Amino acid sequence: FSSQSCVVYDKDGKEFKDSHKRTYVSGGDIPVTVKNAFIAVEDKRFYTHSGIDFKGMLRATKNNIFSGKIVEGGSTISQQLVKNAFLSGEKTVNRKLCEIKLARQLEKRYSKNEILEKYLNKIYFGNGAYGVAAAAKTYFGKSVEELTLHECATLAAVVKAPASYNPFLYA
Repeated sequence: FSSQSCVVYDKDGKEFKDSHKRTYVSGGDIPVTVKNAFIAVEDKRFYTHSGIDFKGMLRATKNNIFSGKIVEGGSTISQQLVKNAFLSGEKTVNRKLCEIKLARQLEKRYSKNEILEKYLNKIYFGNGAYGVAAAAKTYFGKSVEELTLHECATLAAVVKAPASYNPFLYA
């Protein structure tokens, strides 16, 4: 989880250009409105659990059973960070158990603010934008510090389903 970047060269010594838009922004530079929007949408009890929200998991399980398919994941921000950084997106019990174990370890090693910072810089927003700073530039043409409350809410919604909630398609 380093905020440092590196340069990768191909076999001919030319710099490899990543087609994804990424900009790392430190937690202190991410406005409270951005953080609060994501916590409200993704993990309301973020500051009170230790990586696992059993209440949220039970709610998701109940909703999945009643719908007959997986409609909710019940994952915390910590679990989502672990999944996006280290695990595949497959929906299996084994992957979920690994996610839970790693999220607990993550919570022991990093503060809540560090976890939130890493999460906001890692998540995918669609249109090649990884991280909240790249999403702010991609969708609104501005820095993360300049986002309005409505734009913060839009970005928080987009991560649920980037293709379905694409601001370019549904503005």
